[in-house]
Amino acid sequence: MGVPSDIIVALATGVGRAALGIVRLSGDGSHRLALRLCPGLAQPPECRRLVRVRLVDPGDGRGLDDATAVFLAAGASFTGEESVEFTCHGGPLLLDRVVGACVQAGARPALAGEFTRRAVALGRLDLVQAEAVALLADASHDAAIDVALSALAGTQSRRIAGLCDVLLDLLADWEATLDFLEDDGVVVDRVAAAQTLSQAIATMDQGLDQARALRPLVEGVQVVLVGAPNAGKSSLFNALLEQDRAIVRPEPGTTRDVVGERLPLGGVAVTLLDTAGLRTAEGVEAEGVARARDAMARADVRVLVVDGTDARREGDAAALDVCPDIVVRSKADLWAAASGDGDGASRGTEGVVLPGEGDAPVTLACSVRDGRGIEALRVLLTERVARVMRRGRASEPLVVGERQVAALAAARVRAQSALRALADGTPLDLATTDLRAALAHLGEISGATVTEAVMDRVFRRFCVGK
Repeated sequence: MGVPSDIIVALATGVGRAALGIVRLSGDGSHRLALRLCPGLAQPPECRRLVRVRLVDPGDGRGLDDATAVFLAAGASFTGEESVEFTCHGGPLLLDRVVGACVQAGARPALAGEFTRRAVALGRLDLVQAEAVALLADASHDAAIDVALSALAGTQSRRIAGLCDVLLDLLADWEATLDFLEDDGVVVDRVAAAQTLSQAIATMDQGLDQARALRPLVEGVQVVLVGAPNAGKSSLFNALLEQDRAIVRPEPGTTRDVVGERLPLGGVAVTLLDTAGLRTAEGVEAEGVARARDAMARADVRVLVVDGTDARREGDAAALDVCPDIVVRSKADLWAAASGDGDGASRGTEGVVLPGEGDAPVTLACSVRDGRGIEALRVLLTERVARVMRRGRASEPLVVGERQVAALAAARVRAQSALRALADGTPLDLATTDLRAALAHLGEISGATVTEAVMDRVFRRFCVGK
């Protein structure tokens, strides 16, 4: 990745009315440009020293703000470039004027994530640490902040580097033997090499397992409602949200897509998903069913909604090929009294019909009409969400996020191929090809071997000013 040379500018604080706002400049010549806005300064002040300045428009001399400024020398800033930060009053229009004045003086508006991208280009951060910066900005739970801070401190990068060192040592040994003939007596101990490679693969497996457990902390917990058409999923969705978010109609197939809304449970911002009814379908509805199954596969907690009035049980777990964490027997106001459960026995936290044992699902009777079982479901969902979060907290990640997981999984595939080559007696030059590829995939995690296209995709998700 090339090192940029132009000067960029952006608002480095949140958009909207606030007490203060920071306008950040970065790039060779930032000091000279900033002085054009600060007529009271004859030269840049001491590096990292906060000074009070009167900002003016370099074009017409109009006053912009009474602010403070910090001038940072190359190597002393976040990006590693010469930089300046103006701390101004936080009015959005005022800040826009300051940014506009910087552009008029010769800067250009920064792209999303461009400050952090420059820090990576200049070796201030690796790609893992850069993604940790984005995670800090987007974190919706304190556990995600802990993960991001650990990665930003380099803990995750050091673990990846340690794994790379193991594979590099193996590769060096293998490639050294390729320069000699068998008669020279320089050979690889395939048994020892296989043992070392197996341990490295086990580390990768552990890293992938940790990433799966950690995903809800980073991306948020997903709770999905699934079931047959007209089982009552959308009605239950609205009841849990306490608002009419999903369309409810008596005709089957009303829900055609996955509908998601935030639902706070136990201090965790959960995404509750309503899905299309599971059945054999065609056309648009078939796409909805496919998306429902995809959402079910990705979800952390699966709630199967079964029409309690359906004596044929066409919507149960076996018929729908669903492995639920919770089963809700809906429309209890219609069937509970007839079945002997009575109105009072299934209300509130007494809505549990059948407690599950171990990891077996718990079954509840619910009615959105009279509210029975709804609070019991909230309590149970809160407990299941807390369980998901505890699993993630216990993990020390090797990789975080979809991109890093994909690279680690690809590295594991090539390392496993190299291990098979050792066991099968395949010529060592073929095994080294797999080992080199495994190292290249690990390099994608840190950014050592990543392409510009991947960098573009990573930093596109950043906010402007980061």
